[in-house]
Amino acid sequence: MPARPQPEGIVVLGCPRSGTTLLRRLLDAHPAIAAPGETYLLTAAARFLEGETMVDGLEVGVVNGLGFLGFPPDEVIIRLRDFAFAFRREHAAREGKRLWLEKTAVDAFHLETITRLCGDHVHYLCVARHGLDVVCSMQDWVAKSQAYPSELHRFIRETPRPFEAFARAWVEATAAIVAFAESNPDRATLVRYEDLVADPDATMARVLADVGETFDPAAIGRALANRDAKGFSDWKTFASAAIEGASIGRYKRHLSADTASGLAGITGPLLEHLGYEVPNMTSTRDAEALRRRYLAGLALQGLR
Repeated sequence: MPARPQPEGIVVLGCPRSGTTLLRRLLDAHPAIAAPGETYLLTAAARFLEGETMVDGLEVGVVNGLGFLGFPPDEVIIRLRDFAFAFRREHAAREGKRLWLEKTAVDAFHLETITRLCGDHVHYLCVARHGLDVVCSMQDWVAKSQAYPSELHRFIRETPRPFEAFARAWVEATAAIVAFAESNPDRATLVRYEDLVADPDATMARVLADVGETFDPAAIGRALANRDAKGFSDWKTFASAAIEGASIGRYKRHLSADTASGLAGITGPLLEHLGYEVPNMTSTRDAEALRRRYLAGLALQGLR
């Protein structure tokens, strides 16, 4: 078997709230990997490349526009890649490290364009987490920021139920990431958040081997002791100095049985594919019981 090509960088891809910041934080402690906070560099590059299809089928955007000026798509991508990578190369050199790592949560929604841009120059770490736990964490995310990231707007427009919108976003992003990882085992590594939490040593050893580096068990302690977020980062991850499993299965505590059952209809096939538990999809809703609960709520309001 031919040797795995040495990448110049690492791109972490995972639906927001899937544990990508924890993985980035652990890798930043490695002496060969420069893994700062989120830069939005690849998301911005993807938006630059992504066009819009008009009614007649003509794509309007930078790539096609420059094509009319004699710049073929491959040349546009090469120039943009060199521009984007130059920032990360310079930062890694300043840190005295061989590899740079780019991780921005919403990159997951631009998978096709980002992999087209980065090609074989990077190794992809594809992170998956139980979809219903992601749904709960996304709710925290938007509550904290008091805004929906633009990549979620389409899902919010499609349904008035935020949990359902988050579930559909998880399925779309994670299904694409998993399919990419399974189709490209030579340049992509699939990591389950739950496995990282359960056995960080084994998981990190596997990840580092895939990017051509060795694992130092002491690096995990160094990573957790460093509370410097280095730019945009997941605030929840840096609130803890230990790898804890309290958030695993949180949907069982935070979602009603009926809500979990409804979301299982959306997430079930992908959950099963990834080896996760699928909630029971039998609804316990009773229209009359719901009506009585609503009337009781009105009565309580009248007593205040």
